[in-house]
Amino acid sequence: MMNKLFFFLTNNRFSNAILIFLKLDGWMTNKFGIYKRIRINKNLSLQEMAGFSNTPQINEVLYKTHKDLNDFIKQHTKKGDAILDIGCGAGAYLKDFYLDYNCTGIDVNIDMIDRGKLDFPTVHFIYGNFLEYPFKNKFKLIYCISVIEFIPPSKLDSFFKKIADNLEDGGYLYLNYPPALKKEDLYYPDLYYIEYTPKSIEKSISKYFEIITHEHAFDGRKFTDYDPKPYGNGERIFKNAYVITAKK
Repeated sequence: MMNKLFFFLTNNRFSNAILIFLKLDGWMTNKFGIYKRIRINKNLSLQEMAGFSNTPQINEVLYKTHKDLNDFIKQHTKKGDAILDIGCGAGAYLKDFYLDYNCTGIDVNIDMIDRGKLDFPTVHFIYGNFLEYPFKNKFKLIYCISVIEFIPPSKLDSFFKKIADNLEDGGYLYLNYPPALKKEDLYYPDLYYIEYTPKSIEKSISKYFEIITHEHAFDGRKFTDYDPKPYGNGERIFKNAYVITAKK
């Protein structure tokens, strides 16, 4: 009861606006965010560890996500290139191509990292925060899927700048994220799961990258603020996803 009351009082559009203005939103999410503190059953499949059930509907969405990422990698890289997965989990996406590339994955959940090391010993797994980790080498391609929602607004520009700083000249970015689904999302009502507008993502990325594509991941629609026709009646489901690709 106290936990619900605490989050109700501290995580709403009004208190969040103050935290963002004071640039304390990152402190708040680091202190009270739950993802890195969740203990995960390492006996689950990679798909289940990532939070997805094994149903035909989910599998259809995941199949397209994997295919689109792999197609982008094949189009813009060659075998042996260095690739970084931000928020890699246990390697659910790295498993598709890790044998052909010099792959690195970073995640803030130790259980995910431990499982990834067991399944994919040739991948360099890092337990840490991407924004704070001092990478020693640059990458040809960096991607992240379902990660940006955990980056606080005051850190968004720093996030994209660090990606650019750690990419080779001419390197590529692939970002899959949950966009705003309703007008309320424009005012950051939930700092622990932020649904950014495509307009805000594009504004931040364009400072460091040339945008290649930016559209709905599953039907190619485009909108700037929030999705007028989301799947699942506006629920937070993976099919409500947007993808932006860009070149440094």
